[in-house]
Amino acid sequence: MNDLVIKIGLIFYISSILGYIYELILCYYYTGEFFSHGFLSGPWLPIYGIGSLLILLINKYKDKPLIIFILSFLITGFLEYTSGLFLLKVFKIRLWDYTGRLFNIDGLVCLLSSFCFGLGGLIVTYLIEPLVNKIFQVFPKEKITKFLDILNSLFVGDIIATSLN
Repeated sequence: MNDLVIKIGLIFYISSILGYIYELILCYYYTGEFFSHGFLSGPWLPIYGIGSLLILLINKYKDKPLIIFILSFLITGFLEYTSGLFLLKVFKIRLWDYTGRLFNIDGLVCLLSSFCFGLGGLIVTYLIEPLVNKIFQVFPKEKITKFLDILNSLFVGDIIATSLN
């Protein structure tokens, strides 16, 4: 596995797992209960991983945090809206609903969620990507690859198990 593929994999899984934790905390804040309303059963929300990988595409603006924030706000807002619309139209499920929130569009995206995802873009750019670069310096590539193989197996297993239900 080449270094770029490994980096993409690590950023995807770190972001997906942090997104899961973020949503657990958010759900607890609003409902007083811990629950995951993701599509899969595992401790990950792939939409966060995909969003993080899209944010990597704007890395050329790394020296301009405001640009990173604005572009992250727009990119992830678009991703959230289109993902929500896809789930609604294809699977007839709504995993989130911002109806009644300030500046929401069809209840699929709102100002606050996009603002938080803009901040998430800063986290990806200035914390997660440097953390992944540090992982490359600390751990041998073979160990990282084996770890990713395990995560990939668990992730694919989760997708298969969810699809069969």
